[in-house]
Amino acid sequence: MINWDNVEFKDEKRYLSNMYPCSIVFEDKALEKEFPEFFFDKQTYGSSEHLYQALKSKDPHWHERIRGLKLPTKTKTVAKKELSTQKTLFDGDLSFLMREDWDDIKVKVMELCLLLKFKQNKELREKLIKEDGYIEERNDWGDTFWGTVNGEGSNNLGRLLMRVRDRLKEEYKNEKENWR
Repeated sequence: MINWDNVEFKDEKRYLSNMYPCSIVFEDKALEKEFPEFFFDKQTYGSSEHLYQALKSKDPHWHERIRGLKLPTKTKTVAKKELSTQKTLFDGDLSFLMREDWDDIKVKVMELCLLLKFKQNKELREKLIKEDGYIEERNDWGDTFWGTVNGEGSNNLGRLLMRVRDRLKEEYKNEKENWR
């Protein structure tokens, strides 16, 4: 039986959301080896949503555009408006090109964003490690890929959070054993 108090990303669980503001530097030597298809630009992003939306394009100007946005929700809105699979005009300017492989790699990108978020933010990492049980991103905006709506959906974000939690617990356990 799922305890639904533990799965929604609001109140004390808000930190699980990609919209939760936290600094993330796109740099990590170990992860660079694990994710060689990305250029780690060593820049600071304002949330995991910022980084996720930035990685939709390889264009460094796009990354700069996303980093310049204050609100994580704005990054999503701007990406919907300004990213395209082909060069098109929007408001008199050319759009930014989306990665051609985006649909194939978006889950891997999200995992990378979550790993960086929780590895680099100790307080958030400690909260996630203490989080017990099932994590589900329930929403009412219709996203059944990353979450669920009325119990239906893939819950990919929740699954990735649980995977990142397990990985960080293992790394923490190994780290403690190495200090003995």
